[in-house]
Parts: sequence; structure tokens; C-alpha cells
Amino acid sequence: MIAMAPFTILFASISVVSALTLAYLVWQEGQRVNKNNGMAAFHRHLDALSDDSRSHLRQQLQESRERQQRR
Repeated sequence: MIAMAPFTILFASISVVSALTLAYLVWQEGQRVNKNNGMAAFHRHLDALSDDSRSHLRQQLQESRERQQRR
């Protein structure tokens, strides 16, 4: 029974180290998200739109630019 204690401690420590490593990796993956990823997602969304939808959006952007230039 006494010989089992070192094995139990070994497996418990391996489990703790594995859990901490996994938590660290998940945390690091979350840190990679930034503003550029948001812009890339926006551009992917625009690329997925149909030509008609994009032309309407281009028209809105053009009107917005014209209003800003008049100010």
C-alpha cells in the first residue's frame, strides 16, 4: 500500500501539469484575436455577397463620401 503513494503522486502531478499546459495553450490561442481578424472577416463577408448587394453597398459608400466632402 505504501508503494502505491509515489505512483499516485506521479500520476496526479502529470495530470496537473497537463491541465495547466492545456489551459495555457487555450489562453494563448485567445490572445491571437485582434482587429485585423475582424477586418478580414468583414472582407470575407463582402466577398460572399452577390453582385447586386455589393453594388448597393458601393452606392451607399459613394454617397457617404460625397456627403463628407461637402462639409
